[in-house]
Amino acid sequence: MSLAVSIKNFLLGNGILTLDSAHSELLVNICMEAHIPYKIKTFDEKCITVSLSLYYAKKLISALSARGCEYEFAAKGLPIFFAKYKKRPGIIIGALLIFFLVFLSSMVVWDVRVSGNTTLTDAEILDALELQGFGIGSLIHARDVDEITNKVILSEEKIAWMSINFNGTVAYVQVREHVRKQASENMSTPSNLIAKCDGIIEYAEVMRGTCAVKEGDGVKEGDLLISGVAENKNGNYRLEHALGKVFATTNHSFSIKIPLDYTENILLSSVCLSKTVKFFDKSINIFRKGGNLGATCVKIEEENELSIPGMPSLPISIVSENAREYRTASRRLSSTEASDLAFFELNNLIYTTLSDADILSKTVKTEISDDFFLLECKLVCSENIAISNPISNEK
Repeated sequence: MSLAVSIKNFLLGNGILTLDSAHSELLVNICMEAHIPYKIKTFDEKCITVSLSLYYAKKLISALSARGCEYEFAAKGLPIFFAKYKKRPGIIIGALLIFFLVFLSSMVVWDVRVSGNTTLTDAEILDALELQGFGIGSLIHARDVDEITNKVILSEEKIAWMSINFNGTVAYVQVREHVRKQASENMSTPSNLIAKCDGIIEYAEVMRGTCAVKEGDGVKEGDLLISGVAENKNGNYRLEHALGKVFATTNHSFSIKIPLDYTENILLSSVCLSKTVKFFDKSINIFRKGGNLGATCVKIEEENELSIPGMPSLPISIVSENAREYRTASRRLSSTEASDLAFFELNNLIYTTLSDADILSKTVKTEISDDFFLLECKLVCSENIAISNPISNEK
């Protein structure tokens, strides 16, 4: 049944009529003569059951009663509700008022939840939004959220990026703060540039200082590349902060060993420890189970927002904390799984240690035994190997 039909049946009312199967032919004839639309729900040797609207049900029931047929009829829908409580108008008025208030509330922000902030507090971000006219009680579609976020970014120097997304009546504010750059080198501190690793010099870019190497030179880790000791016109020496880049061809080796046998945890039965109703920023405990967890249990927390079909999401959620028992089991990796894991770790190592290097060549060797998978990788790279090293003033 489509949503449109379900809504129509609820608003206008519908019912289920049950009749002895012996009168099924009579029922069909009455419906055809009176042009009554119906839908057969069940039909067997004992009875026939049809579904139809209240409007047409009255005509069908009148015709069946005139012919002395016994039947059963169960009605439902909004008209039945009003008929049931027509002598108690307070209930009807209250239901309509609640429906009206929920409808109005779907147009305003009920809650604002902030994430992504590290140095700024939630309160500081909410205050910045309030200054731009956005917060709890604001109309959801009254203003462009991009305009609001841009004004907040301009007014708050610590915020680099901000977005506002809606889930029903809840506004989710995501924030990215400016990353504070590390303090730059003290340019007044005398220093040399030395090699951070072995390599063969390709070329040097000297911005300050005296270059101590040339193309083709082989250097070891710690060797002098650009000197911070400079000679002036009078033949005297002065100390300065050497600046520049020295590119060299370098060699790097990585060895990764993946054991084939390992143990894994398999989750078993689940026991609910607590349930909490979260309404805005308030939490109400509705259930809590005491006792200590066993050694083979883990806690898992789940949050489910309450929603009514066809209505906006409300800032009410149920937070459940469950304890799940687990058992350990031995498992053995296949050669393909071990290979995938080894190459994944290799790529992470290359990314973290050689992110600024250009890889000129790569040689990979793999070996598998009964106990482990071995991956060995040799890289030839071109990279800047110059790092600053302060010149000691001690004599």
